[in-house]
Amino acid sequence: MKFGRRQILLAGLTFGVAAIGTRNYHRWQTKRKLEALARQRYGTDLQGLLQKTFDADEKQIEQGKKIQASLKLTPPKIPYERDMSKLLIQCSKLGTQQYLAGKVNPSFNGSIKSLPAYTPALNSYTQIASFKGLEDARSSETVEVDVPQSDQPQTATKDPVENDLDTAQKEIGDTVTQTVKIQQLIPVYFGFVLSSKTANIIIFRGTQRTTEWIRDILLFQKDYEGFANSKIHSGFAKIYQRLAQQTHDIASKLNPSVPCYISGHSLGSALATLAAVDIAQKFPKLREQIRLYTYGGPRVGNPNFAQMHSQIVPNSYRIFNLADTIPLSPPTVFRKDLYVHVGQNWSFLAQYGDILPNHAVDTYRAAINKQVETDGKRIFPNAGLM
Repeated sequence: MKFGRRQILLAGLTFGVAAIGTRNYHRWQTKRKLEALARQRYGTDLQGLLQKTFDADEKQIEQGKKIQASLKLTPPKIPYERDMSKLLIQCSKLGTQQYLAGKVNPSFNGSIKSLPAYTPALNSYTQIASFKGLEDARSSETVEVDVPQSDQPQTATKDPVENDLDTAQKEIGDTVTQTVKIQQLIPVYFGFVLSSKTANIIIFRGTQRTTEWIRDILLFQKDYEGFANSKIHSGFAKIYQRLAQQTHDIASKLNPSVPCYISGHSLGSALATLAAVDIAQKFPKLREQIRLYTYGGPRVGNPNFAQMHSQIVPNSYRIFNLADTIPLSPPTVFRKDLYVHVGQNWSFLAQYGDILPNHAVDTYRAAINKQVETDGKRIFPNAGLM
């Protein structure tokens, strides 16, 4: 039986209307259950609810400030090296180009010499390895799935709205669905390793895909083996685990008598942070040679992790743009998890009015080439919470 264009269009329209109607019905059910839960829990005391929420926010702000103030990291033993920092941020640019070249050209062998950002300053180095790992890729097929509900009991917080949102989510979980795309893992470049008579350089590339950004902001932590009461971001840990064996194989071949620079921008910053302490623990001969330079990186672990990290990798430098929002994530306090930065602070200010240009590797490269980063305090008019 043949169908004309009109029949096909009408069938598509009917299906679309039905799908929209089903989605709206679920939203209406969800709204009714949330409203009923709010009336049952609070009645008409809206002012009381708002006051409790404001109080909880204020307490969380104060908790975050106290955590930051109490953090005592071991300072670097070696001064920040501006010329090397210029070279490392250029290498971060190369890491981005290496990834993209591998995506568009399956026969690309990972050589950074063929990339546009390659600089003669690297001519004395030999590329001895490239990191390849599995990246989540999404197909165009979509399926309807139930929203999974955690079997783990939720930890109560001091915020009444947050607690009741957890309860509401559990109650309406059976009626809510979402559309997701099927995922597969594909091999991609995650960085490279250079060696010369004077230094070794290990580079991890930054974030390039939406799926990596989604993983970056997942705020759940996992235990860090070997450090008592230390926890790290589970998403960063999962990505690094895919690269750990390659890192170990490479580190075992490096010359322990010359400095070993480990660096990365954005996601690469988090991976470099984990790689530095991993190498220092597993290869004691390299420990004193490790210098960690991170650019525009997020927080990786809790205060115990940061303090232990600074003892094992004291020569650590964190370079960040004050207008970049990525270094502000994850929040210092999120439910029962705590996050702080590692490394000596070196900052600059480059405000381009949006998230991406403020965070881009080229923004960092321009600032560092001009040598505007500083470890001194920035003096601005104070108009906020004290």
